Amino acid sequence: MEGNILVAHPLLHDGFFNRSVVYVTNHNSVESLGFVLNFKTEFKLSDVKPEIKNGHFPIYEGGPVGKDQLFYIHKLGHNLSDSVKIKDDIYFGGNFNELMKMIEQGKVKTYDIRFFAGYSGWADGQLENEIKHDHWLINKKVDSSFFGNEAEDLWGLQLTEIKNTYSIFADFGDTPSVN
Repeated sequence: MEGNILVAHPLLHDGFFNRSVVYVTNHNSVESLGFVLNFKTEFKLSDVKPEIKNGHFPIYEGGPVGKDQLFYIHKLGHNLSDSVKIKDDIYFGGNFNELMKMIEQGKVKTYDIRFFAGYSGWADGQLENEIKHDHWLINKKVDSSFFGNEAEDLWGLQLTEIKNTYSIFADFGDTPSVN
């Protein structure tokens, strides 16, 4: 599950996770952890760290847990010390002070990193149960191309990638019964 993308089932009307796309960074026998990739907030990194130059990076709502914490996944690899490799060229965390210097020096682009306020978490067996009950579709063919996608397009793109016939749902509004 780690390194895969969870796509909210088109008929899921869960409140928070409706039409969400979640990148799973950690999955083990105790818990699962991920970040919603397509819920962009109105905030930028400069709102959290006003002293930072080049702080134009958007902040996404990573999930309903720990919303007062800032997390990040990126493609910076071993150029950012203490980063944890998730899959291929996608990494989690790393030395924050070093990252801020890299941003100030213009060495990081918006398509290299995503910042999140909060995260999505599941207790042991909870995620598997949600998958079993068709809350989530799984995209296992994940690469870092999602970093370059616009947040509002990501759910439809991921649905279509999982199964082309799901593309019809991407054009529906939030409430298909009123279309």
